[in-house]
Amino acid sequence: MVLRYRSFSSEACASVSRTSATTLVDGGTDRLLTVRHLRVAGSNRYIGQMMAQAAVAVHGADAGPHAAPDNTVQRARARWFSTHHPVLDERMRGIGDVFGVDPDDERWDLGRLGPIETSPGCSAVFHPGDRTATGHALLGRNFDFPTGTYSEITGGPARTGERPLAADVWVTELRPDNGYATIVVGIMDMLGGIDGLNEAGLAVTLLADNESPAPEPSVVPQAGLSEQQVVRYILETCQDVEEAKQALLLAKQYYLFVPCHFLVADRAGRSFTWEYSPGHNREHIVETTPGESLVCTNHLLHRWPDPAHLPDDRSSAGTAAFTYDRWRALDAQIGRGSAPDVAQVRSQIDGVRFTYPAPGVRTLWQAVYDLEETAIEVAFFAGDRDGTSRYTEPIRFQLASQDQPCATPIAAAAPRHGVREAAHSYQPGPSTPSPNPPGSADTDYAAAVG
Repeated sequence: MVLRYRSFSSEACASVSRTSATTLVDGGTDRLLTVRHLRVAGSNRYIGQMMAQAAVAVHGADAGPHAAPDNTVQRARARWFSTHHPVLDERMRGIGDVFGVDPDDERWDLGRLGPIETSPGCSAVFHPGDRTATGHALLGRNFDFPTGTYSEITGGPARTGERPLAADVWVTELRPDNGYATIVVGIMDMLGGIDGLNEAGLAVTLLADNESPAPEPSVVPQAGLSEQQVVRYILETCQDVEEAKQALLLAKQYYLFVPCHFLVADRAGRSFTWEYSPGHNREHIVETTPGESLVCTNHLLHRWPDPAHLPDDRSSAGTAAFTYDRWRALDAQIGRGSAPDVAQVRSQIDGVRFTYPAPGVRTLWQAVYDLEETAIEVAFFAGDRDGTSRYTEPIRFQLASQDQPCATPIAAAAPRHGVREAAHSYQPGPSTPSPNPPGSADTDYAAAVG
């Protein structure tokens, strides 16, 4: 793994603001999501400071600092980050500066910024460049998640003023002076992420594993990487698929709430899915034939080497529902027609979105990554109206070239983004039952969050 050094002290960068924050989508009365874009350039300690300030401004006391549930575990946790993830270790020191907490004080956990971390149900498809119209490797993904509050999802007591769990979306664009620039989209923990890419053209997306029986979530942080931390860890330490494999094999990993698997792809057209066995004791790297596209939803690919044997799940429910059916639908689309461009990749994943009237879940964003241009176009859920789910027009983010450490600052005023109706969606059939109501005796938390 190579962490590339670059200096921001040049005269060319002197006039460029190192930090900017913009609200891209304002969550009003009829919109579930507020989408914010935070852009920071500088040392990792400075980045940590700016992320902590942004988190406090939005989440208040829920941003942190969080008391460590176990001092012995926290001591090991801090040591693991210092040894294996120095980027995060240095950002934690910046977070400590803002909170007035000694980062070496084992009574405090500075490794997360936000209220709660949990995992989604999703669909993703990767096309290597030699299979696309532009010659660029393209990754498309839907982020499917419950629309309720944490209390509604888990059946717990409601909190005063509680917002939907996914209400605050962060697009963080970080340009460290020692490491890879990244764009990451996520909710809840700002130090984690749901999907993203780095300036080397490496992309990662997280998807829930809905197959592993009897999951054993840690609920509280452990030493190593949680689900969302895996995304940033890969993007901030690796430049291609081969480095990502080694990084994952070396890293200690656990899951706070739901086991997950990860689709990793690079601009050279290589890709794989990283998975654990249902007992979380064996690691699997699932690859396609070189040059082939890769489809991933919410089941473990290593368990189904022959897709013809995938079960029928048309009567399933929850955010990871229809995982086999969605996989078949995406696989059928990539097996026909001409080489796709960005618009066609978006059309492919349009067909497996969760939209009105699916109960309790929506595709909250839809992203298409161009790994050659290190760019992402994201359309965000803009609410239901007149029986139709609506989405913003795709918003484009792009990292500067590797030889350009500084970029034009973001305008202070957010642009107004148009809204489009969902022309295609994935709807349960008449026989599909609704999920159990929040708080019912047989509500399965793992199934509820996907």
